[in-house]
Amino acid sequence: MHYDPFDSTIAPDPFPIYRWLRDEHPVYRSHPTDTFVLSRFTDVESALTDTERFSSDAMNGVLLGYPTGDGKKLLPRSAARGGLVSVDPPAHSELRRIVNRGFTPRTIRDWRSRIDEVVAECLREIRPGQAFDVVQQLAAPVPVSIIAELVGAEPDRRDDFRAWADAANQIMSGSQRGKGAIPEEGAAAVLDLAGYLLTRIQERIQEPREDLLSVLVKAHGEDVLSEDEAMGFAALLLFAGSETTTNLIGNAVRALLDHPHELARVLADPGRIPAVLEETLRWDGPVQYLFRRATEDVERHGVTIPTNATVTLLLASANRDPRRFDDAEEFRPDRDQAAHLGFGLGPHFCLGAALARAEAESAVRQLLPYLDGCERVGPQTTYVDSYQLRGLRHLEIIPSRTGASRA
Repeated sequence: MHYDPFDSTIAPDPFPIYRWLRDEHPVYRSHPTDTFVLSRFTDVESALTDTERFSSDAMNGVLLGYPTGDGKKLLPRSAARGGLVSVDPPAHSELRRIVNRGFTPRTIRDWRSRIDEVVAECLREIRPGQAFDVVQQLAAPVPVSIIAELVGAEPDRRDDFRAWADAANQIMSGSQRGKGAIPEEGAAAVLDLAGYLLTRIQERIQEPREDLLSVLVKAHGEDVLSEDEAMGFAALLLFAGSETTTNLIGNAVRALLDHPHELARVLADPGRIPAVLEETLRWDGPVQYLFRRATEDVERHGVTIPTNATVTLLLASANRDPRRFDDAEEFRPDRDQAAHLGFGLGPHFCLGAALARAEAESAVRQLLPYLDGCERVGPQTTYVDSYQLRGLRHLEIIPSRTGASRA
């Protein structure tokens, strides 16, 4: 066996390789990518919280090809371009403090009714006896619609936002990675949306509105994002917020369909939906791995990870580590899932976790009646075009009349 974070052949079922890594090579050097891979829970957990020895600027270097720090010298805030995932404390703390203003608990509560409305709009297309694509007609449009509204975009830009997210996936960690020229359609989407966001940001600086962009660029003393930082953060929100939530919804529905007993239990008690989502984040999470850079020599399991080496943190493997979770390979929503790493850990814990949970909970809750007695259409094995993210491109069901009548 061998492992490479950008090996497309393992996408359908990476878990046997993850098990091999945990058992035989807890520190594995992947020569094609020249990265050291950590796959056990305790090692991944430790690296996520140890920002002194594991720098997040590797996310800049591996995924975007931008410069990283060198040894203990870290990237300054100006080099992060608003990308929270690629900058370390204390600069990360400064950025996080600013963007947190747009993701307070009250803000998320205020958005719940609108999320319910968007989900209901998507489900109006569902018809008993007719195929309905859970991913393309529900899981994909919901988070993109909410993010578009968060940044104050017009509703008709939703498809453009989706095209931009798809293009970013393909270029950074998908089929177009390392191929040089960006496909014309993808390049056009990126340029169009980048120009669009910059225009909206400049408008908000002059005339603030009641949206997230205005919150980010509205001065609170010196505590404000620059134009470049605001655009970078909006791009990150689009990419990370839409794709991961889409995959969380799709993966959760697939898990329920693959486990009829658990589907029956949640049909009888929809209050179990949050537990289903947390177990999905552990068992089949939307994000497979993150990257870090060793700022000094680090020894793990008798292997020395040298200074400036790229380290792959296999979240998806850690979340199935039997050293941490009993019956780790089983889908069991009843387990204690508090320790899963589906949204990361430490300073870089996912900023939009509460929003993602709210969107996924609403989507599964309103879809649930249609899953009762539904028929699944064919084997669905087409995954999103990203080795870092995991989710189906399509998940078609045919709702029964019984299920539809309960909606």
